[in-house]
Amino acid sequence: MGKENKEKGVASVIGTLFALLLAVTILSAFMTQYVPVYMKTNEAQHDIEVLSDFSQIKTFTDLLVATGEENYSFSVPVTMGANGIPIFAPSTPSMLQISPSPNPIFSLNISNNGKNYYQNSSGFFSTTIYNSYYPEEKIIFANGAVIRENVNENSSTVYVGPGFSIKNSSKGYVLNFIIYNVLGPSNSYSGTDTLNLQISLLGIQKITYTAINKMYANISVNNSYSFANSLVGWYYNQSELFGFSPPIIKGNFLSFGPVYEVNVEIAYMNVQFSSY
Repeated sequence: MGKENKEKGVASVIGTLFALLLAVTILSAFMTQYVPVYMKTNEAQHDIEVLSDFSQIKTFTDLLVATGEENYSFSVPVTMGANGIPIFAPSTPSMLQISPSPNPIFSLNISNNGKNYYQNSSGFFSTTIYNSYYPEEKIIFANGAVIRENVNENSSTVYVGPGFSIKNSSKGYVLNFIIYNVLGPSNSYSGTDTLNLQISLLGIQKITYTAINKMYANISVNNSYSFANSLVGWYYNQSELFGFSPPIIKGNFLSFGPVYEVNVEIAYMNVQFSSY
């Protein structure tokens, strides 16, 4: 009887160990196979949501500028975090930052008959998304463009371009620009909840330059903002789509010319958090 009890006890221990081993194996497979795929999908989807939030701001502000609606305010909710898996993976946090700055990010220089006229775009706001499974990204609104930056690779692409068009008239090329300046208190907020951005279009200034002899429109960007360089390539590519003979491009500098007319709309927008 003692021997039988001993054998039964050993069998029970072995059975328990096998059950624990099976549970550990299933848990390990869940953590190494399911969690990364699920979280990567969630983080990628969250990036798309933030891009959509910023694109909504860009679309609406462009519409307000086009219709001349000054002193108009609206609010846009920005999703801060990607959903996690309780216990196994926390939600992915983000940081929303408002960065008004007197230093121009984008500069338009109109060179007309020996005289130079400058119109600058300064300030931006952005969301840095601290992804763990999907590439860490930064979504930026600057000069009316929505830019997507891969933080680890330090590379950027223009997701939605700034306001820009070219028309070939009987007198020569006509260029149209919308330039945005972001104003408001410098601020930042980190979390995984939803934060409302309050956008106010404070004013719109419209300027038209007409050629006297030869006129050139020159674009340059501030290299201290790594994402700004992607704007130069975007303007270059757009000019080809509009049928403009390729402008001169040198690093962070782009020159259109000669052109007949340049129309510039300068929008001043105040951006701040409306609630936490």
